[in-house]
Amino acid sequence: MRHFSEKAYRSLKCVCSVAYDLAGGNTLFQHSTRVVVSQLSKYASLNEDDEKSYMPIDVAVDLDRAAGSPIITGTMAQLLGFRLEPLGAAAAEADKLSERDAHKLLAEAMDVSQALLAAFADGRVDALEKKRLRVELREVIRAAETVLAKLDEEVA
Repeated sequence: MRHFSEKAYRSLKCVCSVAYDLAGGNTLFQHSTRVVVSQLSKYASLNEDDEKSYMPIDVAVDLDRAAGSPIITGTMAQLLGFRLEPLGAAAAEADKLSERDAHKLLAEAMDVSQALLAAFADGRVDALEKKRLRVELREVIRAAETVLAKLDEEVA
């Protein structure tokens, strides 16, 4: 018996698609891991034929690294009731908080806002718009996590 709902397991597939986008697409990502693009597509596919195809742990780590953020492992942690936190200077990219960080965070937040407005323009949010929103939201989260890590590093 599985311990999570089908919706929770499907969220792992959805997050793979977002991570592929952040990594430059699954065609590009295949060169950073041991799996080819056809298999990578199955890991993000919600089709009945691929419902039991989940990404191996080592490939998930490769993808999180390529995406620049622990998107997949973070989702797994959330399913278990945990959250990931960055470790010290490595997470803060070894530099101090600056205006550049503020501009990056603001730009990413503006991208989210524009994606939301575009999605609502026709009165409904379709699958492609949801995918774009997931990508944009992950990018603003990544920018915010960088700011938090830099703040924590300055306090230490």
